[in-house]
Amino acid sequence: MDTRNRRIRPRLIAFAVAAFGLGAALAASAEPPQCLHCVQDYYYCRDHSGNDYGTCSNQFMNCQMDGGCPVGLPPP
Repeated sequence: MDTRNRRIRPRLIAFAVAAFGLGAALAASAEPPQCLHCVQDYYYCRDHSGNDYGTCSNQFMNCQMDGGCPVGLPPP
């Protein structure tokens, strides 16, 4: 029987488990998109554009899409 394969197999399995564990850890530690700045920009737009709801809400939704945030209606 080939003993070389018996010695390498545990190492390969350990390496595969370590690589999988590293990938899972990196995926779990990924930060969610920061969407608060979209809301702050929306309020700034509303305060400085004479309450132009259409323009500000379009900018708000574009900010959400560009940032990978869940898209929703702007706050009142």
